[in-house]
Amino acid sequence: MRRYLAAAVLVRLADEGSRVVLVLLALQRTGSATVGGFLVAAFVFPHVVAAPWAGLLVDRAAQPQRILAAAASCFAAALACAALMIGNVALGAVFALLVLGGCCGPVITGSLTSQLPALVARTALPRAFGLDSLSYNVAGIVGPALGAVIAGAFSPAAAMFSLVASAAIGGGLLAILPIDATVSRPQVQAPHLTGIVTVFRQRVLGLVTAASSVGQVGAGSLPVVAAILAARHHHAAAAGYLMAAYASGGLIGSIAWTLRPAGARKAPLVVMVALVASGVPLAIAAAIHPLLPTAVFFAMSGLFLGPMVGALFTARHDEAPPQLRAQVFAVGAGVKTTAGACGAALAGLLAHLATSSQLLVAASWPLAGGCLGLIALLVPQARASQAAGAAVSRS
Repeated sequence: MRRYLAAAVLVRLADEGSRVVLVLLALQRTGSATVGGFLVAAFVFPHVVAAPWAGLLVDRAAQPQRILAAAASCFAAALACAALMIGNVALGAVFALLVLGGCCGPVITGSLTSQLPALVARTALPRAFGLDSLSYNVAGIVGPALGAVIAGAFSPAAAMFSLVASAAIGGGLLAILPIDATVSRPQVQAPHLTGIVTVFRQRVLGLVTAASSVGQVGAGSLPVVAAILAARHHHAAAAGYLMAAYASGGLIGSIAWTLRPAGARKAPLVVMVALVASGVPLAIAAAIHPLLPTAVFFAMSGLFLGPMVGALFTARHDEAPPQLRAQVFAVGAGVKTTAGACGAALAGLLAHLATSSQLLVAASWPLAGGCLGLIALLVPQARASQAAGAAVSRS
């Protein structure tokens, strides 16, 4: 588990940090935050298309760690090439490269998480998912902060090559993970790409996927909004600090979930409530202008990210058929990440607006996703309870 967490932090650090550094590279070399938003979108948008195939590869692989390591290596190569190409070649070529590199994303997110049942006992899974959520939070803290600090001290290109090194080392650790593919995989395999159908046909799985993905549109816009806010305050490193504050809150929330995880039955409800709670501080931050109070509200929003992710992983594991688990995790992560890409693109398009307006837009997505998800979860339960009560009364 320690080896898993080290590898997960390193590859996800590169993933999280690149979203800020790509914007900083675009600002330095093209002078456009809009270009930066579309570069981030190009890198993460392919997740939803590649996710079913990535999950299928991992589900069917006799040695999944080889697929995981190869994906991390390709991910690192795409970032290295982007650092060399942005501002020096046609943007179309850069977009094409980032799209190809982004296809590796679902493997180092959802498919990697799906291997936890082969590493820990079933009773330890809720806490293991909490620890995996911590890996995202630690990566979210260190990645943007490291990228912003190195970019400020040296250059955005130097920051990107630091992230490339992190992804490459993480890939090496993934290659030696002791994953026994037979532990959690049934002998009977499902037909190709059944996982994507299962995600949207199974009611609870579909609800938590849809709600978390709607909320991710807002979260995906935050790196671009943070970079714009930092530029307007003439403080380049502030972009990393704001995202680090957001992830620090998530770290605390993940620790709380790891110490006291909710049961599988409560996990979908936790997802919805946490989404609503994460949107409120961002809405309040829209009325705040100094950087320090804004960072505090970013941290308060991130506080609910940890329980949301831990509960989401628990719900996915509980609702997914074992033979489809890697596909379901990859599809869920792919849809959620692609929603984040849409948020980054939207933030780029809205770059001309006041940052208060941009923060209100970012807050509206988790609020909408959580509220609609709560209604969809609770109304059928209330109707079922009323029907059961009526049946008892008639009897």
